[in-house]
Amino acid sequence: MKVCVIGGSGQVGSATVFDLIQNNVNVKVIDLRKPKFDVEYVQGDLNNVEDIVSKIKECDYVINTAQYYFNLKAMQASLKAGVNYVDLGGLFWMTRKQLEMNKDFEREGLLALIGMGAEPGITNVSAKYLYEKYSLPEKIKIRNGWRSSGFKFNWSVDTQMDEITMKAPVWENGNYVYYEPLSKSEIIEFSKPVGVVKTYLTIHSELATFPYSFDGVKYVDWMEGGDGFDGVIVLGKLFGDNVEVMGVKSRDYLKELLKIKGFLGSQGDEWESAKVIFEYEKKVREIEVLIPPKDGFDGTQYGAGVPASIAVQMKVKGEGVLPPEKVVNQDVFFEELKKRGFIIYERELSNVSS
Repeated sequence: MKVCVIGGSGQVGSATVFDLIQNNVNVKVIDLRKPKFDVEYVQGDLNNVEDIVSKIKECDYVINTAQYYFNLKAMQASLKAGVNYVDLGGLFWMTRKQLEMNKDFEREGLLALIGMGAEPGITNVSAKYLYEKYSLPEKIKIRNGWRSSGFKFNWSVDTQMDEITMKAPVWENGNYVYYEPLSKSEIIEFSKPVGVVKTYLTIHSELATFPYSFDGVKYVDWMEGGDGFDGVIVLGKLFGDNVEVMGVKSRDYLKELLKIKGFLGSQGDEWESAKVIFEYEKKVREIEVLIPPKDGFDGTQYGAGVPASIAVQMKVKGEGVLPPEKVVNQDVFFEELKKRGFIIYERELSNVSS
């Protein structure tokens, strides 16, 4: 099996490549710059779809770890090349556009597995596990927290700015209701070392598929928070709208400044937690996946990059554009996470609000 990783030189893509080569998978990286690992590499730019097509034809799977703005172009390239596709998420609005390509992939007999990272990804498979074991809940709440000794942007600056500035969808009684970002918050107790974290409402990919994958659910929302998030909020308010100042886009300035000041990259000690909560009338059931730092990768990077690698090693199959809860075997997937040091907790609690 050969796997092409688009964006495999990036902060998260490197974690994907790391896991693939650790498991003796034949890897080809396509990126604008060379990867840090000794693997086959060709330079490629997703702005040139035909060029990407020519470089992925030999592969069994394409894993797209590039900035999510390019997801549609990566999918178009995969369709033309006749290669199964996997990505790490589309931040709700892009995910919905990707789902519109379902018939195109069905027609070609190809799979596009979208949102196969940590959140989305691990969260989706966790929700599938709870749904198949305990049935449909009234509410699904997805919570994400992290803990580290310092603060760095260890994944896409643009995506984080989008989360701070875009309206956040919440599924309420059969409809999407859009709230101002950060307008709701909740204190969540994650397992140590993450611990107690204040989480905030933001836009996220799971909201694009959960209401339909778990048809009949009355409520779905997402909240996140952790060390450094207050700083991200401030930067989002200053630079997130990407206005032009003195001929420079504010986000371009921010990214260059963060790079110069050493605030891009891994801290090396960050733990992350992804929690999915199913609320029933009298019970609450939850799955929490605790993600460790590993081999220089923060938990956020490792957690986002590894699941796509696991999915292709599982040789996931399907036709159409599908989220993880429709494709990935939860039992096999969880066992693979455990082999890599992920810690999985399952809990049952009383619903105090009932």
